[in-house]
Amino acid sequence: MREVRLSPAGGYDNSARDYAHITATPMASAMGALISGVAIPDLTDEAFAEVQDALWRHKMIFFKDQRLTHAEHEAFALRWGPFAPDAYTNGVPGHVNVQPLIKEAEARSKGLFGSGWHTDSPFLPEPPGVTILRSVEVPPYGGDTVWANTALAYRTLSPAMQEMLRPLKVRMSARNNAWTQKMADGKELNFASDAAREAAFEGNAHPLVRRHPVTGELSLYVDEVYAVAIEGMTGAESHALIDFLCRHVTQHHYTFRLKWEVGMVAMWDNRSALHLAANDYDGFRREMYRTTMAGERPA
Repeated sequence: MREVRLSPAGGYDNSARDYAHITATPMASAMGALISGVAIPDLTDEAFAEVQDALWRHKMIFFKDQRLTHAEHEAFALRWGPFAPDAYTNGVPGHVNVQPLIKEAEARSKGLFGSGWHTDSPFLPEPPGVTILRSVEVPPYGGDTVWANTALAYRTLSPAMQEMLRPLKVRMSARNNAWTQKMADGKELNFASDAAREAAFEGNAHPLVRRHPVTGELSLYVDEVYAVAIEGMTGAESHALIDFLCRHVTQHHYTFRLKWEVGMVAMWDNRSALHLAANDYDGFRREMYRTTMAGERPA
């Protein structure tokens, strides 16, 4: 007999710290906060340090009414460290690290890049740490992005499950993502080069439970798009465990959903959050730009 799913109790602390230079307003119990009182291009070093702290605490943060240029987007991104390699695109002209995410109003597709629960490019040997996404044009409704807190999801697992998972490694590959995209709209998933495609398909094995390099917090590192196998397990065992963990992480209690407005800048920590872009706005144009910042080899 299957048990009735119960709401997880405890572990929720998305309250804001009392900052001197910014205001952080929590958006949900599980994660997410609105940062206000500052303009991104004018952030002092002291204010930027508080923004960093807010990101590590809330896993995902966002700003309103910013309307950054490509150059301002790049400059803000570089304060977080060097850019991560991008397997899929070569950026916009003159700003190779600013990646366009644009769906035209006339475009129709059963699948959309980013429309499954995922962490960015985990098939890389050193996956991205922070992703920064800004909105230029958004539909009147639809096109939301949803995030899930993988650290909170780990904390609410039973001690026995946590102990079993900690020594395991998960193989992350773009192969299934490319196949799914082709089945959805009949088109090959774009890669920056043939070498990038082959490397993404080969992928890498990373700890299934990873430790945050700044906070030391443990989180699940698994998703429905890129996780293809658990090292040392049979296919049946791997698929069952990955399926369970993906359903566990993405249950409603661990998520925050953002309705985009023009001029928003959202950012998240790929080490402790999954995200999903809803593909529910046919007939409307959506124009976004993304940067991904270098991370480290998960440990």
